[in-house]
Amino acid sequence: MEPAYSHRIQSESDVRSIQSLEDNGFSCCELFFPEREPLDAQTLKLIDEVSGTTNLLLTAHLPFKNINIASVYQYVKDSSVDMLAGMIESLSDYVRMVTIHTGYASPSVSGGLEKAIESNVLSLAKICDRAGQYDIMVGVENAMNEKYMVGRNFAEMERIIKGVNRGNVGLTFDVGHARLTGNIEDYLDRTEYIVEVHAHDNFGYTDEHLALGHGKINWGYVYDKVKDLNCPFVLEQKTVEEGLESIKYWQSLSSESSAYYRLNKLLGEIRSEKNPRQLLPINNEMIRLCENVLGMGGTGSNINHIVSSCREAMAFKIAEFVLEEMKYSMGPPKHKFALMAVGSFGREEMSVESDQDTILVLDDTVDETGRLFFKMFSESLVSRLSAAGFPRCRGNMMASNPKWRGTTVELLARLDTTYERSVIMDARFIAGDRPLANRFLKTLHFALHADPTYATELAISAIKAEVGLEGDSFKVEYFADSEDAFNIKKYGFRIYSQSIKALSVKYSITRTNIADRLWKMHDLGVIGRESIDRYMFAYDQLSRVMMLGYVHNIKRGIVSNEYIFPYSLSKRDREGLKEALRIVKELQGLCSGQFAIARTML
Repeated sequence: MEPAYSHRIQSESDVRSIQSLEDNGFSCCELFFPEREPLDAQTLKLIDEVSGTTNLLLTAHLPFKNINIASVYQYVKDSSVDMLAGMIESLSDYVRMVTIHTGYASPSVSGGLEKAIESNVLSLAKICDRAGQYDIMVGVENAMNEKYMVGRNFAEMERIIKGVNRGNVGLTFDVGHARLTGNIEDYLDRTEYIVEVHAHDNFGYTDEHLALGHGKINWGYVYDKVKDLNCPFVLEQKTVEEGLESIKYWQSLSSESSAYYRLNKLLGEIRSEKNPRQLLPINNEMIRLCENVLGMGGTGSNINHIVSSCREAMAFKIAEFVLEEMKYSMGPPKHKFALMAVGSFGREEMSVESDQDTILVLDDTVDETGRLFFKMFSESLVSRLSAAGFPRCRGNMMASNPKWRGTTVELLARLDTTYERSVIMDARFIAGDRPLANRFLKTLHFALHADPTYATELAISAIKAEVGLEGDSFKVEYFADSEDAFNIKKYGFRIYSQSIKALSVKYSITRTNIADRLWKMHDLGVIGRESIDRYMFAYDQLSRVMMLGYVHNIKRGIVSNEYIFPYSLSKRDREGLKEALRIVKELQGLCSGQFAIARTML
């Protein structure tokens, strides 16, 4: 692949910036022209200077603002085509490829999407014919999740490309857009169409163009699929600095010493393992990887991603093992089921010390024979996971416990406490029948959000709790023959988690992961963009320090993930923990204001 960066070119300073790309590992530059305006002589002079002073391969991202090649209105469509074709001609001495957006359907026209696709095909055919005169490839970019946009799924993109039927048309695969539309895998299963890749990260809600690794895209998976393609790999970040950070991240995926390479190797070993007994050494290697990442300054989110990915793969694999074994004694399952992760497992926020939190949802038609089958399945599953290094839940919230195994109605009827409801609200599908899991989740969230007291109970629990920072000093206790122990769960993490959950229930947010919940609160106007960064810093720091404390305790012969010894931390981690606790107090205040409950009232 040709590593590239997408850069505007409007001034001599842009030329200097583009010229520096070669020294930083880039071999290509995409010239970015978002506005609908023809190229003037000054811009062409700047492009000529870049072309004459660098060995960069140049491509171009043509305008998309006030451009609609899919319009059913002839003037709009023709003027858009003429504009783009004219730019191709102007750039023909410098670029070998251009990227074009698909346009959007008219909401006021009957059959708007079909007509927009037809208009796209006709417009692109004309553009490709003009580009073909200069031996220029045209990449058509998949759309993001905006209403009326054409090309939001692979089927539409394939239909457009096949309809154009030209040898110089292909797919510019925008990974960030595909994350927003939820179909990255569909595109990566058909890489033969891809002529350029656009790479930027996001959390799945808005087109943020973050540096790689700063959102929720699985770049290890993307890397494996596209690494052998012979095409530009264009980083589309807001600043060159973020682009440089992204190229280093991308290159690290191919390094055998990198965390993501080692994680992907572990996941491959788990998924291909034939003997469940061999999962324990893989689990131990996962723990060593986490310790290495912490030692290199990794965040709590880094650890969560490693552990949650491995433990989910283990649970799925062992469920397959158990079902295969049971075929010989009891046959395959006669009723549908859904294995669900709850608690930190459901939120994908596990640390190495996190234990099993699972439930098993059974179809309403299950009979006594079926219940016996799933009893044996659950007990074997939990036992095998434990043997593989995934500890049993100390509170017995596992599918092997009859309380957490049953139909949707039965499971909801057994929720006795606010704590149990707060754990199960993090439920996430792992294995079995996904439609059954989705029905359970809809029923669960409806019941929780319809409960007039549940959100308030969570809020009161968070607001009245005492954050363990008095001035600039930690609230220390006596533990394990030491007088300077700090209960990070009691005085920090639980307050943080309960506050987020209370706000999520108040605003009917059904997402489970903390980052996802924060972004949804942002979309709803509950918090600002800066607050997301602060709250995520607090989460990452609390998680990191809790993991560091656990490793330190193990070395001292102490098994505890609740207590840490803050004065044994580095100064950076100790000060980071203090700032995280201050942010927890801010979050308490937000919760107090949203629920109109003053701490002095409790």
